[in-house]
Amino acid sequence: MSQSRAVERRTLLRGAGVAGAAVVGAASVPVEAVAEGRPSGAAGLLGGWRITHTDDPPGNTTPVAGVVTFGAGGAFAAQDIAPVTPGGLGSWHARGDRFEVVFWSGENGDDPAAPGVTLRVHVHGRRHADRIHGSYRVTIYAGASTTVLQRGTGTFSGWRVEL
Repeated sequence: MSQSRAVERRTLLRGAGVAGAAVVGAASVPVEAVAEGRPSGAAGLLGGWRITHTDDPPGNTTPVAGVVTFGAGGAFAAQDIAPVTPGGLGSWHARGDRFEVVFWSGENGDDPAAPGVTLRVHVHGRRHADRIHGSYRVTIYAGASTTVLQRGTGTFSGWRVEL
């Protein structure tokens, strides 16, 4: 593996840790629950959250800023903003104040003929009022294959994005 590819994978691993978690099925959350004031349970996660995530050693332990969004019906989106890395999409599910997300991201390789990498991020978190925190596992695959190139873990915390 070239030095530049190793650096790219470390960058992807650092950038992929954005708050997410694993689910077999997505939860459907009624939007009406949000309209009645400050929501609780699964409806309390709906909307955007500004987070900071940090990989555990031996990963890059530099904190990364990002934004994640929990959508009605179980849709999830993640985007690192400092530094900017490829975004991710997936699903979420909540029970009480705990939640899980699984999302996927990826990046093409330097060589257009190379398959690049695919990332799967599995997050476990908790919400308390307008704060979230938890941990994540990242698995980096060679292209769209099942060949694991790297694994990592980390933690995150954040707060609700208000209008």
